[in-house]
Amino acid sequence: MKIHQSTVILLLVICTSLPTYSQNYEAFKRKHVAPGMRAKDCTAVIENRRINRYGPCKQTNTFIIAAEAQIKEVCISGKGDGKTYKSNTYFYVIDCTFDKKEWNSCKYKDDVNPKVTQITLTCEGGVPVHYGPAKTAG
Repeated sequence: MKIHQSTVILLLVICTSLPTYSQNYEAFKRKHVAPGMRAKDCTAVIENRRINRYGPCKQTNTFIIAAEAQIKEVCISGKGDGKTYKSNTYFYVIDCTFDKKEWNSCKYKDDVNPKVTQITLTCEGGVPVHYGPAKTAG
């Protein structure tokens, strides 16, 4: 069976354009780090950061209202098992909850009860890559 060069090129183009589902630190920052965000900014921040660009409207997205250095510190000094770490300090977080879809836009409820809580992060290479505990298969 002979594979044509144009077929290989087409496959490479398709593969590089598919979204990746593994997350790195840059994606984590885009989805969860918002130092100056206010509770009423959910829809605007999610739209501006294009958090829903690869799929349906996320039901909930949590933003940590802190500087990057403070959040990275959780991976260094937090209590953990080598991959998942719980912060020693408390962070201000805003939970954005999906409300409705209007035209082609996801609308989120304002967080009327922002909270101060310890956070749990999944870390790789000393930086956070997921908000919340690691998901286990099964």
